[in-house]
Amino acid sequence: SGYSVVSVDQTWWRLFEKRSGFTLLLNDSYSGSRISKTGIEHPHSSAFVATERLSILPPSDFLIIFGGTNDWGQPMRQASLKCFRDSYALLIQLLLAKKEIHDLYFCTPLVRTDIPSIDEKNQKGWSERQLHDVIREETAKAKDGRVHLVDLASIPLAPGDLEDGLHPTVKGMELICGEMLKSFGV
Repeated sequence: SGYSVVSVDQTWWRLFEKRSGFTLLLNDSYSGSRISKTGIEHPHSSAFVATERLSILPPSDFLIIFGGTNDWGQPMRQASLKCFRDSYALLIQLLLAKKEIHDLYFCTPLVRTDIPSIDEKNQKGWSERQLHDVIREETAKAKDGRVHLVDLASIPLAPGDLEDGLHPTVKGMELICGEMLKSFGV
């Protein structure tokens, strides 16, 4: 209610599926999930690094990993910078061990517009810029041809691209889809 994206057909993943010709096998995204096992809104089994969550991934040509915003921004038990970095490195390691998934596409979150600056510090003393840098650095460290970076934080956003300064509008979903298509060479 109150958001412009009201149908799955308006989401970046459905647009990407239709425009790329790929078939979506699983969408395991939901509000509040984190890379790290922090927070109190969801059980630790909902973390991207949790064995329970990783065990449901089907064999596939690729996996898109789009997370980190809640580790940085949710005020309840935010992750520290060290916790986030360690969790992200672990996630990459755990996913690389899953040989039945060929390529891994790790996304930086979009730059929020609901905060004064990308350098604004959260309650744990680290910035959104550092969030993006951790993802860039950890994917680069992987030195594995299966690991790819989709730098969504590099997309220039205009007024109207994010509904509340965080969640993409229909136009924002189009921007994400476009960046995904470029990253996949489609």
